[in-house]
Amino acid sequence: MRKSLFFLLFLISPFISTGQSLDSLINQAYQAYSDYDYERAISLADEAISLAEQSGNTKILTQATLYKALTTQEKDPSLADPQTILALIEEMKELGLDQDRARAHGFLATQYAAFGDIDESAKNRLIAMDIYREIGNLSGVSASHSSLSLLYYDQHEYDSAFYHARKSVEIDKGFDDPAEIQGSYNNLAIIFEHTGPIDSAIYYHKLSNEAAVQTGNPYAIGISLSNLGNNYAIKGDYKLAEETLLEALRIRDSLAYARGLAYTHNRLANLYQQTNELNKAKYHADQSLINAEKANEVKILRMSYERLMEIAEKTGDYRSELEYMKRATALKDSILSESNTKALTQMVLNYDFEKRQLLDSIQDEQARMERELVFNERLEIARNRQIIFVISGLLLGVIAIGFYRRSLYIKKSSEIIAKEKERSDELLLNILPAAVAEELKATGHSEARQFEKVTVIFTDFAGFTKKAANLSADELVKELNICFKAFDTIIDEYKLEKIKTIGDAYMAAGGLNSESTVENVVMAALKMNAFIAQRNHNSEIKPGVKFDMRCGINTGPVVAGIVGIKKFQYDIWGDTVNVAQRMETSCEINHVNISEATYEHVKDDPRFRFEYRGKIEVKGKGELPMWNVEEAES
Repeated sequence: MRKSLFFLLFLISPFISTGQSLDSLINQAYQAYSDYDYERAISLADEAISLAEQSGNTKILTQATLYKALTTQEKDPSLADPQTILALIEEMKELGLDQDRARAHGFLATQYAAFGDIDESAKNRLIAMDIYREIGNLSGVSASHSSLSLLYYDQHEYDSAFYHARKSVEIDKGFDDPAEIQGSYNNLAIIFEHTGPIDSAIYYHKLSNEAAVQTGNPYAIGISLSNLGNNYAIKGDYKLAEETLLEALRIRDSLAYARGLAYTHNRLANLYQQTNELNKAKYHADQSLINAEKANEVKILRMSYERLMEIAEKTGDYRSELEYMKRATALKDSILSESNTKALTQMVLNYDFEKRQLLDSIQDEQARMERELVFNERLEIARNRQIIFVISGLLLGVIAIGFYRRSLYIKKSSEIIAKEKERSDELLLNILPAAVAEELKATGHSEARQFEKVTVIFTDFAGFTKKAANLSADELVKELNICFKAFDTIIDEYKLEKIKTIGDAYMAAGGLNSESTVENVVMAALKMNAFIAQRNHNSEIKPGVKFDMRCGINTGPVVAGIVGIKKFQYDIWGDTVNVAQRMETSCEINHVNISEATYEHVKDDPRFRFEYRGKIEVKGKGELPMWNVEEAES
């Protein structure tokens, strides 16, 4: 009997050990992937795939294929392929691999967020959360809440971000595992960084760092130290910030983690920028860009370009500042959904081309008509001379008729030329300020000028990317056109100069001519805000089409001039412009936010009412005082 039992065990033992080794390999592959040990994760997944193919184990084969795909695509974002993951999700659903399916949806959510597709990201995160709930995986539910908190944070929807972050912390406190709570504390701290108070952010980052140290995970320690160092810099404790960030950099450098290195180098660049160690700032900003390019993520690249732009501005390298601004702006536009981006880009390109073609055709037509007029005048004179010699009796009548016809023709031609010239001038004034247009027509070029007191206004639509993803190209362009046409009318009323539109952002300025004042700019901003509020209360407009606006204003010196050759554009540069943009970024929804410089110019104007917001942390500028401004009740 014992011999028979032994023989039976001998026969089935390879299958038992193979099953156990396969399950172990899958768990190890996932753990290596979770620890960012990509090479080991791929090696383990390949081994599991080979064994699963030999034994015909479909479940293990699907799992191993999934974790290899996740690792490969996360390691190199340029290989991102959501369709492959979606196909594996369908296989896992049929095989009952619910936990793996939830992980796949979570991965897709992260991937879509990196692409700027916020709706798909949230959709996949919620699917993952539902699956985790169904199978009773509270750790997965917590991780989903944590990721949603960051997703809403990126969209400046802080109430939702706080809700999900706190739900994550609440669930994780029930586990006796520092690895679970570390990420939740980190996300809660990140939201406090933006909303304040900064001491709350530091408190939760310290808790996150303590948990990370307990886990012994270098990636988690690097993240928490980098975030904590950034908080110290925001608070003004520069020495402690430097020590903490350099330690984070040392850890992340040892891991060759490009995404993390890009962030930490960027934060060191910002720190040295604030302490006026500009050579160090430039070095770390360059390193941030190098690693951002390796990470190949739009958000991180834009962050690196903006940091280099700020440093170029501080060092007086305006050519580099302009170049980095263009690159950062281009990346901001790229977060629109692909179809809408193509439609908007094509619309702008067509408009610029047609505008230039019209200007060229007007100038050609003017020259042609002037030549024709001179030729016809000479021809008419020659004919009249022939008539004098041939038919002297009809001389007076013919001359009278000839001069009459010529005067009519000259008058008609002059009217046509004047009309075309007027159209040409109007077109030029749509592109350039009047003084610059006159200088360009007179001399063929325009010199850059320094203005000591210019008030810059920036507007932007909150949650634009999310709404754009849910609108057709026609709906999006139509609504933007309605809003921007109204803005154009308002700035014309107050004699301001429109500078440009960038995606959903609108920029104008007062003080570039003798007719516009600081008060004009503030009044124009309030009217623009009122226009948006009026549209938002219009029940005939679909809610999904309505926009909420942020508006920022700053006053100070700028440099103004024309850039470009074929598609020339009037633009302004300087710290005044950057601060105005920061005022817009820090603005509350559907308010007008002004800087201290602007407030000092308009504070005694009885038409306005002000609400002091306190000093608010601004990226690259430290804490700046800000005011909400409203039109005073009459």
